[in-house]
Amino acid sequence: MMVSGGVSGVTAMRIALTMLACCLLLTVSASAQEHGRIKRKPPTNLEAERIASEIVMNDSLLQKGDIVVTDRGFFVFRGLAVDGYTFEFSPVANPVVIGRPGR
Repeated sequence: MMVSGGVSGVTAMRIALTMLACCLLLTVSASAQEHGRIKRKPPTNLEAERIASEIVMNDSLLQKGDIVVTDRGFFVFRGLAVDGYTFEFSPVANPVVIGRPGR
């Protein structure tokens, strides 16, 4: 059987299915981009340091006397604040700077 233009029915069906598959792929890829995960740029070094500092200063496994290193320096964990929710820290001098000769 020949369709107008000299294309057989099987070939026409293949062309139609290929076009349908392309349309479906484009729709699925556009949908994935619209409804997919939020794409963000990786953090800068300063942002990464700030995030790491926030994580360490909110660690539920901290015990009194633990020393944490943040982007703002060294801190010793004192325990829960009076409100019973936030953590209290006291600054500690950087031991590397103290131990250097000539300082």
